[in-house]
Amino acid sequence: MPATRTTTLQQRQRIMELTQTDHSYAEMAQILGLSYWTVRKWSRRTRQGALPQLVSAIGRPRRGPLAHAHPLIRYLVLRWKRQHPAWGADYIVWRLGQHTSLRNVPLPDPSTVWRYWRSFGARLVPRRQRTPVGKPPPVRQVHGLWQLDFKESVDVPGVGPTTFSQARDAVGRATVLHRIHPAADPAHRIVKLTTEQVQTDCRIAFREWGLPDAIQTDHASLFIDDDPSPFPTRLTLWWIGLGIEPHWIRRSPCENGSVERTHRTLVERTLSGRTFSAGSPLQAQVDADCDELNRQCPSRAKGCHGLPPVVAHPELCWPKRLYDPVYEEDLFQQQRIDTYLTTFTWTRKVNARGRLSLGNQRYGLGCAWAGKSVSIRFVPEQQAFVFTDLAAQPATTVTRPAKDLSMAEIIGPIELPGATPPLQLPLLLRFPDEPGSGAA
Repeated sequence: MPATRTTTLQQRQRIMELTQTDHSYAEMAQILGLSYWTVRKWSRRTRQGALPQLVSAIGRPRRGPLAHAHPLIRYLVLRWKRQHPAWGADYIVWRLGQHTSLRNVPLPDPSTVWRYWRSFGARLVPRRQRTPVGKPPPVRQVHGLWQLDFKESVDVPGVGPTTFSQARDAVGRATVLHRIHPAADPAHRIVKLTTEQVQTDCRIAFREWGLPDAIQTDHASLFIDDDPSPFPTRLTLWWIGLGIEPHWIRRSPCENGSVERTHRTLVERTLSGRTFSAGSPLQAQVDADCDELNRQCPSRAKGCHGLPPVVAHPELCWPKRLYDPVYEEDLFQQQRIDTYLTTFTWTRKVNARGRLSLGNQRYGLGCAWAGKSVSIRFVPEQQAFVFTDLAAQPATTVTRPAKDLSMAEIIGPIELPGATPPLQLPLLLRFPDEPGSGAA
């Protein structure tokens, strides 16, 4: 880690968590991308397991950079950095030299100014870095893991900008989700999907193939919010409520290589050199091509041995867990979400108005909490979040009701295209061992 950057509160929290799992300093440094000595320092400080140990002291240091500098220098370098985070130390030292009140005052070196800023920790010079996601266990069963991804804003002749949502079974190598989303207005060149659109796509796939054990995605804001200690989005909570475990790739899109290869196949097989009159013919062609690839075309994918995926893995046609939108409220369990959320502790910085954001929701803690760093935990019995001031001794807490975590708010409206064939749920319940009765 560069010497001019400080660790964030979330990085220190992650060091504390890894320390409690008996990782070595070298292993933690490699996982977090920090230096060995930085990891050792915060690991030793947090062995007691208390979050307040992670917070640096606020205010002028008793000793250290700019301790003996002119008070106006300390005031200006701090004020200008807060007002203009992009300004560097060299430029601010130059501005100090232009200040009329400091013409005969010795100026500090830029490196000294940097060290002074670093003494304030992540509150002044934050470093945005995601919490590393642990490597999931290997998947060995069909419908154990689906890889989900979007090919966004493809300019399809005759249709216009279109985003394709696709999912592929990690073991069976069958494309289990293939939906198109043309732009509502041809003038729009970027097509971003909403939670409701992805829910509808998933429901169509679940209805045909059943519910998978897990779904793996990238770190798009549709799946997880943009914060170093991320909170799951409504879409992710919906999967959890249905008993689907969310997985996120750790670094490279190659970890979702199966569905990435499906994007390439889509372009080469369906889109290349073709013009479509509207979105409906395009969707029909995508469906036909995917069905042919799944059931008739020999596949060179791993585990298929030159056979079509459904032939190589006939268990693809036998759902592990049945799904029908009519019974979604019966399949959905609020307890799964409560259990999942209780395993996490989030950290946030309260803004100047006493508010913070958690899961795309705003929570007001009051003006007395302005500027404080807080830890957040979920209390399922109260369906509320408890916010704790990390710097207060003794600890100060405040409780706020959780927003948008009820079953009705997470499930939302259920609307499926009428052309989608329903899963033969009554037949499967009556003849659970009949292999020909599953959805294909």
